[in-house]
Amino acid sequence: MFKSYLIVGWRNLWKSKLYASLNVLGLTLGMVCFLLIGLYVYDELNFDTQHSEGDKIYRVITHEKNPSNEATTVAAAGYMLAEEARHVLPEVEMTTRMQRSGRRNIFNPENPVYLQETVTIADEYFLQVFDFPLLEGDRRTALKEPNTIVITEDLAMRIFGRKDVVNKNVRFDYMQTPLKITAVLRNHPQNSSFNFSSVTSIATNMNFEGFKRAVESDWASTSFTVYALLRHEADPDSVSRKMTRLVHANATLEPGTELSYSLQPLKDIHLKSAGIADGARYSNVESISQGNPVYLTVFSFTALFVLLIGGINYTNLTTARASSRLKEIGVRKAIGAVGSNLIKQFLVESLITTGIAFFVAVLIVAMLLPTFNDFVNKKIELFASVGLRFWSAAILLIISIGLISGGYAAIMLSRFNPVSLLKGLKARQGGDFFLRKALVVLQFTISTVMIIGTMVLFMQVRFLNNSELGFDTDLMVVIDVNVEKARSNVEWVKNEMSTMSTVKHVSATSRVPGEWKSIPKIKVKKEGSAGELHTAYTIAADRDFLSTYEIALLKGRNFQNDRDTLSVMINEAAAKILGITDISDELIIPQVALNQFFTPIYNDPNAAFTPRVVGIVKDFHFQSLRANIEPLIITYQYNPIFPIDYYSVKIQPHDIQATLDQLKAIMVANDETDPFEYHFLDHQLALFYIEDQRSQTILGWVAIASVVVACLGLFGLATFSAEQRLKEVGMRKVLGATPLNIMVLLSKDFVELVLIACSIAFPIAWLGADWWLQGYAYHIDVEWWIFALAGIMATGIALLTVSYQAIKTAVVNPVRILRSE
Repeated sequence: MFKSYLIVGWRNLWKSKLYASLNVLGLTLGMVCFLLIGLYVYDELNFDTQHSEGDKIYRVITHEKNPSNEATTVAAAGYMLAEEARHVLPEVEMTTRMQRSGRRNIFNPENPVYLQETVTIADEYFLQVFDFPLLEGDRRTALKEPNTIVITEDLAMRIFGRKDVVNKNVRFDYMQTPLKITAVLRNHPQNSSFNFSSVTSIATNMNFEGFKRAVESDWASTSFTVYALLRHEADPDSVSRKMTRLVHANATLEPGTELSYSLQPLKDIHLKSAGIADGARYSNVESISQGNPVYLTVFSFTALFVLLIGGINYTNLTTARASSRLKEIGVRKAIGAVGSNLIKQFLVESLITTGIAFFVAVLIVAMLLPTFNDFVNKKIELFASVGLRFWSAAILLIISIGLISGGYAAIMLSRFNPVSLLKGLKARQGGDFFLRKALVVLQFTISTVMIIGTMVLFMQVRFLNNSELGFDTDLMVVIDVNVEKARSNVEWVKNEMSTMSTVKHVSATSRVPGEWKSIPKIKVKKEGSAGELHTAYTIAADRDFLSTYEIALLKGRNFQNDRDTLSVMINEAAAKILGITDISDELIIPQVALNQFFTPIYNDPNAAFTPRVVGIVKDFHFQSLRANIEPLIITYQYNPIFPIDYYSVKIQPHDIQATLDQLKAIMVANDETDPFEYHFLDHQLALFYIEDQRSQTILGWVAIASVVVACLGLFGLATFSAEQRLKEVGMRKVLGATPLNIMVLLSKDFVELVLIACSIAFPIAWLGADWWLQGYAYHIDVEWWIFALAGIMATGIALLTVSYQAIKTAVVNPVRILRSE
């Protein structure tokens, strides 16, 4: 019986090639969007799921509020909290600590080939809490001894050209002692929050007296990323409260400071870390990119909506074909077919159509996936990355859409009386026709919301990229400083660069405006002030900083010479919180204390100095436009805390490659083993909003697909309507109606449907856009013309869609229509 359904179903589809093609095209477009977005969302939702005990691993979060009521939330904690928690808290099975510091050269001492890699340290329990797959080595002992290191297979290949390198030595250029490789890890999967290429044992750093002395009393700092592996029955909230009590019992806190801890599940780190600073890393280390749950939610709904629009399109097109199959159904019923047989026949046809569309969609996705991966910066594989669970859910959902879409037409057509069908009853009844109109309204409501969303996203991204930042970014080459010689020779380097005819200005700084890495924070207050310490960001800069970046000096003076070691400039936001309204010799900042930790790479940051405020600069956006302008302290380049880490070179717009070659030669003169790393500042700043740009493009393509599929459904309904009104059209033409009158008659109903859809879509889109824009400190206003333009676009597209059928019906000979009737 089922075989006969398949044969008959295939014949019916083959006989109606146009409608079958439209059905397959609509469903295929919906499925392609659904599968591509589904693969992306699945990958995002499955970050850090590769660890067997990941559901029991938590990251320790520090919540601190200082006496000035300034709150910070940091994904880091003190060394001793991790050390003692596993001993005194029975719910804690194990803890581990890690810390990321600056990038340094790593090399094979026997064949020095220098590679810039981030320095990461971790304790001996790191590979036991996290079961990273090992190619070689023992995870229980790999990080136990001093002067040991674990590297990834990728780093092993780059240094040695092979993976079996256990017991070989490597060395960082800031260390005199080589490190023995004790294990080789498989490369991290793309959807992992960990991106280290090597891990050195914390026991190695214990060789440095300053590090050892500091960590032995470190209870309340935010110097290490701390993870806790809890026992099955443990309550994370209870454990975090016990951690808070443990720290309060052992740490000496500033009076008025509030300190507490919470535990964040490992699986939440990627998507639920908004507002949590990544504290256990030094400021020349880039942050690990985080996912955006807002975009993930939007993408999930748009994927489902486009698939739903495809199903609605199938329903409308199947209904439009109903009139041509009424006599077929009547004959079937007359010779004994029951309603269930007809329903099964239509459902089989629906499954055939859905199956063809799914097969074609998978082929298209396979072809598009490499380009899609490059665009979203992922390595998703069609089957290996997601597995059976994803495909089972996707196939089940698609089959459900197919059955539901075909089920409506099947039930509607199977319930007619066979005598009525053979007499030529038209398949138009009020409730059914109203439902089909409602489905078209739903299609265009969704499509219009997507059109408006794409326009708002495009305008916000353009606003972010074109906003006045308060400093100059054009043709600004930013060069990384990775070796001490390039720092200590700062004046020579600047002089050499300044003599180049294509160089306008050169400045040396610890950070640059619009910094994409972390910017250090300090605690400050005005001398003699009864107020508490305030938190401010800080950048070390030379006397050419303001002229190079064209930052406006509002009051006071710029840095002048090396006697300004104890001088600072501040921005307007810092002046406001410190209560500084003018510049005078009495206004000084007596205390600067970093909330960071000593490592062998840098000098001890806890050394205090008392700089004098010599100038106030105009506020500028030294961070992303998602954040308000925060207080900023600009120290002089020679200060006891912050080293120079960049040269900013303002160049001429001609012969750029030759300029870069000359800049490289100057940097190589300081260290020929160090790679020449540079970027153009405007390109780097654009990366702040790369996720928004990607989302804009994805949403734009999905909006186009939804409009195309919705138009296919509208075409089906227009065809159905024209078939039902043929006799009316013939009578009107006999009575003198012109083709234009007929076109208006047949089109106005659909324009009404689109206008109804727009009236529903506008408030939904406005609420959604307003909610999304609140995530930016600086954003566009959603203006009325955006909705007007979207409405005009939707109406125009609808008119173009129905015009073919309207014109075709309007020009038909009325005699032929009435004769056939």
